[in-house]
Amino acid sequence: MNLEQQIVVACVGCALVLGIRAILLPNKRWRLIIPAAALSLLAIYELAMDHWEKTVRAAIRLDMFLEIPLIAVFILWGVVALVYSRSTEK
Repeated sequence: MNLEQQIVVACVGCALVLGIRAILLPNKRWRLIIPAAALSLLAIYELAMDHWEKTVRAAIRLDMFLEIPLIAVFILWGVVALVYSRSTEK
């Protein structure tokens, strides 16, 4: 599995977990929906870039310098939101 596939799997997996938790959480679900939607968009973007990469001769993916930190930020945001949603749920 190459890096692009790992990025898509991480984005889709985290987006699903955050989306399901946002559905189950009655209040303050926006702090889970925003990173879930952003990770879904980044996964779609990565799939489109993966398709584009196969159509050119020498693809240089400089967008990965921005994409990977964005994914890390949104995953971290989602994990922090999950932790705080559990602590305020009780």
